[in-house]
Amino acid sequence: MHKTHNIIVVGAGLAGSLLAMYLAQRGHKVRVYERRADPRAAGYAGGRSINLALSARGLWGLAGAGLDKAVLTHDAIAMPGRMLHDVQGRTSFHPYSKNAGDAINSVSRGGLNLSLLNHAAAMKGVEFCFEAACTDVDLDAPAVRLLGADGRERVEKADVVLGADGAFSPVRGRLQKTDRFEYSQTYLKHGYKELHIPAGAGGFAMEPHALHIWPRGGSMMIALPNLDKSFTCTLFWPFEGEHSFERVTAANAPEFFRTHYPDAVPLMPTLVQDFKMNPVGSLVTVRCWPWQHAGKVAILGDAAHAIVPFYGQGMNCAFEDVRELCELLDGVSGDFGAALPEFEKRRKANADAIAQLAIENFEEMRDLAARPDFQYRKRIERALHEAYPETMTPQYNLVSFSTVPYSRAQAQGRLLDRVYRDVAAALPANATMTPEAWTARVRELGLAAWKRWNGAEQEGTSRRPAPQDQEGFQPRDGKLIDITPAITAKMNVWPGDTPFSREMVCEIEKGATVTLSALRATVHLGAHADGPVHYGAGAGGVGEQPLEHYVGPVHVIDAPGPRGGRVGLAHVVGGVSQVRHPRVLIRTGTFPDHEAWNEDFAGLEPELVDALAARGVITIGVDTPSVDTQNSKDLTAHKTILRHGIAILEGLKLAGVTPGEYELIALPLKLMGFDASPVRAVLRRM
Repeated sequence: MHKTHNIIVVGAGLAGSLLAMYLAQRGHKVRVYERRADPRAAGYAGGRSINLALSARGLWGLAGAGLDKAVLTHDAIAMPGRMLHDVQGRTSFHPYSKNAGDAINSVSRGGLNLSLLNHAAAMKGVEFCFEAACTDVDLDAPAVRLLGADGRERVEKADVVLGADGAFSPVRGRLQKTDRFEYSQTYLKHGYKELHIPAGAGGFAMEPHALHIWPRGGSMMIALPNLDKSFTCTLFWPFEGEHSFERVTAANAPEFFRTHYPDAVPLMPTLVQDFKMNPVGSLVTVRCWPWQHAGKVAILGDAAHAIVPFYGQGMNCAFEDVRELCELLDGVSGDFGAALPEFEKRRKANADAIAQLAIENFEEMRDLAARPDFQYRKRIERALHEAYPETMTPQYNLVSFSTVPYSRAQAQGRLLDRVYRDVAAALPANATMTPEAWTARVRELGLAAWKRWNGAEQEGTSRRPAPQDQEGFQPRDGKLIDITPAITAKMNVWPGDTPFSREMVCEIEKGATVTLSALRATVHLGAHADGPVHYGAGAGGVGEQPLEHYVGPVHVIDAPGPRGGRVGLAHVVGGVSQVRHPRVLIRTGTFPDHEAWNEDFAGLEPELVDALAARGVITIGVDTPSVDTQNSKDLTAHKTILRHGIAILEGLKLAGVTPGEYELIALPLKLMGFDASPVRAVLRRM
């Protein structure tokens, strides 16, 4: 028999309202407390209004409450692909899937929230209380302290308290005060602002069945359709810099938009007013652990795992939380003490996976989507998916059109990315052949790469592909891979460091017998080795470091890092147990261009350094300018590395290197007492 409880849900947003419905279906008495006023009083107004992309996981969550078909019919507009707008105003449509029925759906956050509220409020056993802000939680009672609009406080007790109260959750705030609670909050260097495209005389001003994107490299604008035939546009711009909220004002916005978004300007009659009046919001990723306390208090949705909106999965993930929690409860007869610990274990890895994927998808939409090489990779992706629909389902399809766990979708994406890279290297975009021959060749190359990367047995042995550099060269038989960025006047250095310059002393072309030049630059230039004296008082210089740190077997590992955050154990693809060599090079992918400095590269978590040291690692190399984040004040990664006596290599070019085992050669100059030295770093397949 299903045990029933008196349950408090904090938060009457999307997740809280759906959760109330699920719990009421199971006979629980549910009280929902919300700090804001009741939005039903005057229709939806206020709060965040970014349109949401409803996809398979969210529909699965709604289906458990019997609302999926109604929402699709009355509240959603299907978007089966992206419409890209270039700076000349030309458009091109790119479907999300080979399957015509696969689409994400544009829904209004406020409209969907109202619908869920109305359905939940009509159910027996559900009570909503608005203008009741949670200010504290008694984790053991459990109970919540509430502050009313009249300024009076009261305490409400329950059997279970569930926090669905958003990214800045008071319930999570109370959990954070418990012993060994882990928490991180990471903001993008970008913010968002909403604009509006009204309906035209004949209806929609643009194609409604598409997510419109204006990718501009480092920034972008998107537009999603609304049921009233308007579009909600959202700018995702850096806070600072050339193409940023700092530089563009309501006064110069029209001129700026005519330059960068020329086809949108005629459709935006309220551009100046919207730009002036609508606020700039921030974009945060929240990671924490644990999500529950003693089976009595728990968090879910954004309260447990707020993510940036670029994969369109925040709401979908939250709705998946709700259904998975309640199905776990069904399996243990309503015992929250058994269900909540299992819930957090099942969902944590998946929440971390989609948080990382959302950040990566921002980079894809903003920087890559318009690039010919990226579009060619997408062409390869579609061809392989059509040929092998069961085994080569793309990551985007698994995330958006299935309920396969996010962590599995992420792993599949990593594997397929290597397959696409291999195919593109062997069959360049400019290859001359008929479409039929091209497709056949892609299928042949793709299947071979899939078998190699998936560990399949071929001719009795498990074969692995050779690494590639950025130009597609595949070294075999001991050939070298150069992982050193070219040092030119264009190379950026750490802000405040001495940039590279070359002074010509004499030149043959000007009549001299020889050409002589002098170099002036920071020693932390390009690929370089840090000397311990750089981060440890009284420690040795780079010239005194043992040479074995820089020559010998090395393991290159993938660890896609959070921009501006730190790479931890959970980010290492395949885990650190794969590392069996004393040198490790970590590919984070967060500093892609050595000639275009980005401040939000990832650092390393001290726990990752500790784990590598425990495996006997003596050298750690990274593809970023530092093992710490740019704004780090205490240099925790450097200090942990110093404590273990590990050598550091920074600024390596690892973007095209296949993870695996190599020989490393990266010798620094014998600069006695110096804090660093440039290196010429190369790899050779073992």
